[in-house]
Amino acid sequence: MMLQKKTQWQVVLTTLCITMIFMGGGCTNKQTQNIGAPTTTPAQAGQSASMFVSDNSTFSNVKVYSETNGLVWVPLEETSASIDFDLHYVGDSFTMGATDPVYSVKVNQTQALVGDKPIELPQAPRLFDHKPYMTTQALSTLMGTPVNWNPQNSQVVFNPINDNALSEQQSASAQQHGNSTKQLQSLSVNNVDKSNLISYAQNFLGTPYVFSSGPYDSTHTFDCSSFVQYVYSHFGVDLPRSSLSQAQVGQTVDINNLQTGDLMFFYTPGRFASNHIVGHVGIYAGNGRFINTYGQPGVTFTDFNTYWRGRFLFAKRVA
Repeated sequence: MMLQKKTQWQVVLTTLCITMIFMGGGCTNKQTQNIGAPTTTPAQAGQSASMFVSDNSTFSNVKVYSETNGLVWVPLEETSASIDFDLHYVGDSFTMGATDPVYSVKVNQTQALVGDKPIELPQAPRLFDHKPYMTTQALSTLMGTPVNWNPQNSQVVFNPINDNALSEQQSASAQQHGNSTKQLQSLSVNNVDKSNLISYAQNFLGTPYVFSSGPYDSTHTFDCSSFVQYVYSHFGVDLPRSSLSQAQVGQTVDINNLQTGDLMFFYTPGRFASNHIVGHVGIYAGNGRFINTYGQPGVTFTDFNTYWRGRFLFAKRVA
């Protein structure tokens, strides 16, 4: 009798499988494997949460995902906006920053960049409903500051990014990849005619600004650090890509000893625990002006006036 019931059940299963095949489905007794970048996950269903930087609310009704292993996934778009950064993406690569890239990540890859320096994330970014997400642990590693999940109040809480922590993160990453801070600061310099350098930079006046701009030869756009890098590369000086990393090379110059061609570094107000993190770079052009790019009208000469002196951090001589 038991054998007969089992046979009838097998007939039902066989009929069901045949029906599924004709409908475009399949039938297997093995667990299906996820292939490629998932837009969903075995995590629990998305839940609504709020986002805070310290005690300041930045977003409400943000969808986060939690897993049974304790991982909490946070949307990169709202994360970037919470710290007043832009988010730029090409394909599955994402960059965050103010006037140029500070953090760069890629979906399904644990290697990321802080400035130009690689770091390893505990979990790779993933896609949920076609949007990029990172775990609170990975965000903490990337930004060098705690990012915590409060399950009682459904809150994601960011600590303000600390300039000392970010500098230490850069130095530790450089040492991990075979470059000491001393080596970074002793960039081999070339003899460059400074007047020729400014004349060459001036050829790009009005070139559009685009955050995290791609190579100029293909995009015909710049952000602040790609402009500086491109101008100096014409004279045989190989600078890093980001302003954060450019600030670590060359010889530090006092504000009263600026020379034409010196790199000038500025902070961006309101984004960090203190105002000592590089957020912008330009080239001193002499006569109290520097050439740089941000927003409209693109590449332009800017007066080194009271406003910019208030944001000035330091200068570096690289040629």
